[in-house]
Amino acid sequence: MALEITSPISNGLSQPVGGGPVFTSASKASPKTTAAGSPGSNSPGGYTPEFTGQIPFFLQSFLSRPASALPKGAQWVLTFDGAFISGNEAGYTEVLPVQAIKKGIKYEPRQWNIDRAIDTLIIDEYQKTKGCMFVQAVQIPGESNQANPEGLQQNGFIRTTTGNGRDAFQNLQIVFLETNVSFVDNLIRPWVIATSHLGMIARRGPENYRCNISVYKLGTTTQEKPPFVLQRYTFFGACPISVSGEEYNYTQTSNPVNRETTFIYHYYNMESVPGNLAISNNAANQPIPLSTPVYGKNVNVAMATKA
Repeated sequence: MALEITSPISNGLSQPVGGGPVFTSASKASPKTTAAGSPGSNSPGGYTPEFTGQIPFFLQSFLSRPASALPKGAQWVLTFDGAFISGNEAGYTEVLPVQAIKKGIKYEPRQWNIDRAIDTLIIDEYQKTKGCMFVQAVQIPGESNQANPEGLQQNGFIRTTTGNGRDAFQNLQIVFLETNVSFVDNLIRPWVIATSHLGMIARRGPENYRCNISVYKLGTTTQEKPPFVLQRYTFFGACPISVSGEEYNYTQTSNPVNRETTFIYHYYNMESVPGNLAISNNAANQPIPLSTPVYGKNVNVAMATKA
């Protein structure tokens, strides 16, 4: 079958999509796929793609659907979810391992007078109602594997590739806002010290220094509908291992100070919320309430996005 290259303008396009030509059959045409996806009969896959009108289809049929719409930036919530071990063996009921933190810094040469500051920083208004209000940024770790070429390297032959294992988990990077009662210096810094003193081994009871951390990614459709959860990352058994320093100087600045911290964790998982508008791809379905019991254990995420 001969093919002729047809100008994109003659097919109703102002410019070629992706810089390439538009192909049409010069002989007997095969039934082509319509916008609804009806199959043809003369192509190996049972259909022939329609190569005209890509730009309108992309704008009207792709970006207009909730599942393939572009996500809005700066819509996320981070929560500290409490003890890694559930039940009476957890050792604490707060969202953060306060008992282990206070116990860990007792090994220091001088006493740290931070008890009242910690009590102020872990109140519900700062931690539960709208997530952790001190968090300004979080870097979701990536994933990677090692792949190496194997076999004899000779002439023009290409060696095969074998897997060399999955890379270790990348660290979780969290940035906190510096305030008058510093969340980083009064809680994260002594938590780093407690992690070191308690030996990075499994602990239960008051010495349990690990907690779970959840990061919710939110989505929106219209201004009339509230934001909904697109997906959630949960990092199990997290604890901090480093905290950035801070410089005191006499330079005037109006910019807020952010402090960087590094967390490690046992493992993590990612969940796409079942049944929400983006996944169901059905405009008749309403976004699920963000205070659903599945994801609302410690935070009402719907309230977290209200002004």
